[in-house]
Amino acid sequence: MQPAEPGKKESGVKNFVRATILGTALIAASSAWAQWSSNPSQNLALSDIAGADQVQPKTAVLSNGNWYVSWFNSNPNDPPPSGYDVYYQLLNANGVEQFAHDGVQVAKLTLTSTQDYGLAIDASGNAVLAFLDDRSSPGIAQVTAIKMSPTGQSLWGANGVRLTNETNFHGNPKVAVTSDGGVVVAWITDDHIVVQKLDGNGHPVGSNALSNGQMILSESGAFFQLSDLHASDNGSFILSWIRQVSRGNRYLYANKISQTGQLMWGASHVHVYDGGSLQNGNFPYFLSDGNGGAVFSWYTSSPALQVFAQHVLANGTEVFGHNGAAGAVTGTDNRVSPTAGYNPSTQEVFMFWTELDHLQTVQGISAQKFSSAGMRQWSDSGLTIVPLGNDAQISPQTVQTGSGALAFWIDAQVTGQGVVYGVKLDGAGNLLCSQFPVANAASQKARVWAGIAPSGLATVAFQDYRSGNSDIFIQNINSDCSLGQQGR
Repeated sequence: MQPAEPGKKESGVKNFVRATILGTALIAASSAWAQWSSNPSQNLALSDIAGADQVQPKTAVLSNGNWYVSWFNSNPNDPPPSGYDVYYQLLNANGVEQFAHDGVQVAKLTLTSTQDYGLAIDASGNAVLAFLDDRSSPGIAQVTAIKMSPTGQSLWGANGVRLTNETNFHGNPKVAVTSDGGVVVAWITDDHIVVQKLDGNGHPVGSNALSNGQMILSESGAFFQLSDLHASDNGSFILSWIRQVSRGNRYLYANKISQTGQLMWGASHVHVYDGGSLQNGNFPYFLSDGNGGAVFSWYTSSPALQVFAQHVLANGTEVFGHNGAAGAVTGTDNRVSPTAGYNPSTQEVFMFWTELDHLQTVQGISAQKFSSAGMRQWSDSGLTIVPLGNDAQISPQTVQTGSGALAFWIDAQVTGQGVVYGVKLDGAGNLLCSQFPVANAASQKARVWAGIAPSGLATVAFQDYRSGNSDIFIQNINSDCSLGQQGR
């Protein structure tokens, strides 16, 4: 899943007070509302307000199979001031909306563009979000964290907890809930990264290296730009970021930070990639390996457009060798936009990406499996999922399941219309489900976000322009690749 470029225009809106007051009644009535669709042309609409611009969906699954979904919404018909507001929705395991249709407004903002943001879940089943916020300083984006309950209540006050209060540039806020019950928020401030630890009530937690719960990651003469953040073991967390000097190469760095703020992977950090340069504007996500380490995937613009994967163990050891393992090493094709899945039982990594010919005129989807030692298992050329063709194959996403993986992507036609497709492979690269449509309404689509529940049910949330504006839709995919309620 790829984050938003800082400053990239996107959207959000609805009435939080009304939704909160209705809370319990809405949940009781929700059984009459829509649920998972079995028709790929009639996906479940989460926010489809006429004339509004609704963008950047993210999902997070609870242990009981319920789903939080968040997004931004800019509705010109709302009372002024207008901007991209933060929303969220809770779906039960059957896909039934637990709040009013179009979601609950978390924050009404006046920002005219959006950046990436964070969504996580705490042990009590609350949603925790971090986002840029201009309510207290119009025109100046500050960083706010907020905890929202499964009944639509703001648990950290109506406005959440504001974490910044200055005129500096802020960007890419992310959030993680640590195993000790704390909340970690990180963001870009000018040329460095700020990390703030909070307790479960939103109060700063300070100890040892965390002065008032806060620490700074920086390097003299370099720019640090936050890429991703995840909780790890024993109350620790892992961050990744882009390191760049002036207009030089963009490297990918990471570190693991203990419960008390110690740099567990060393003061020099783990240089996940420093053998060329990442693409400008790309801030790759990573996965927790569930055992104190992390799995990374990224692509480079120099020395070539190429995709890589890396597994870093809990102690900071790079398993795949320094600078990672390439997805494919034959031919002259270009490779971009990788997405990774990880099988914790075998320590294998699955990676899917967009394949392009050397002239970048035709595109396809390819895949690779890496052994626990980082060896390519599906040939040095990778496995062709979609052959090179005239349609753009964009926004690939994957989730690990069984011995293999599910992958999703948008087939964007030259007409501008697109179809979200899926495919399921076993660990040997055999097709368990050949290419199938997930969303095929005649419309433009963007920003696919995939997740999977403990039950094996997967979901894909995405932006869709079937009404003329960008709306938020979601579709479930069962373990047999069918859509909708199984057995119905």
